[in-house]
Amino acid sequence: MDPIDPDPDRSDDDMTATLSELPVEEIPSADVDDLVEDDAYTSVGSLGDDPEAEIDVATDLEQELLSALMWAPPAIARAVTAQLDTKHFWIPQHARIFAAIAAVATNAAPSPALVNAQLLATGGQGEFSTRSAQQTMLSLVAPTHRPVAVAGQVPYLAICVIDGWYRRGYTALLTAMDQRRQEAPIEELSGHWAQLTRYQQRAESEWLTRRQALTEVE
Repeated sequence: MDPIDPDPDRSDDDMTATLSELPVEEIPSADVDDLVEDDAYTSVGSLGDDPEAEIDVATDLEQELLSALMWAPPAIARAVTAQLDTKHFWIPQHARIFAAIAAVATNAAPSPALVNAQLLATGGQGEFSTRSAQQTMLSLVAPTHRPVAVAGQVPYLAICVIDGWYRRGYTALLTAMDQRRQEAPIEELSGHWAQLTRYQQRAESEWLTRRQALTEVE
């Protein structure tokens, strides 16, 4: 995996994502290598024993990061967005806004106007409608309860966001294994454990690589 500019379309990235993306309600019986392109395994992990607190923390971090990215210097915005993916965000609307910021950052310095234009260009319906996204944008562009983070804080905020994704993935993995412990025939348990271990190893590799790259952003 390229530590500087990982390709989100690579199969390694898809597999790595599965620690956080593995749905609790169903653990596949197929070999893990067959699941690389399976879109059915897409979520952002699971919450722990205090979900309200976790959601509050994730929401605040994601909002502060997105706000800062829209005012960040072009080099920092490009470097940070290269190390994050929509799967790392807990709030779906935040993920969509991040995708718009990342698209803008490939060619120009992000700004609220350019990000809004990108959201309009990509469209969407319901929860993901442009109007809904723009309403969320209002709270990001002019936050009422905090100042916008300075550029030097952007990489650290991104690290906190990816740390949250990694932790939620562990919660999903442990919950999934506990379900299999209760439901699967005993002779199949070691296979499920080995499979989930491979998910964990891929996720750890991605987490470490992206985290290290973020520490080097200046």
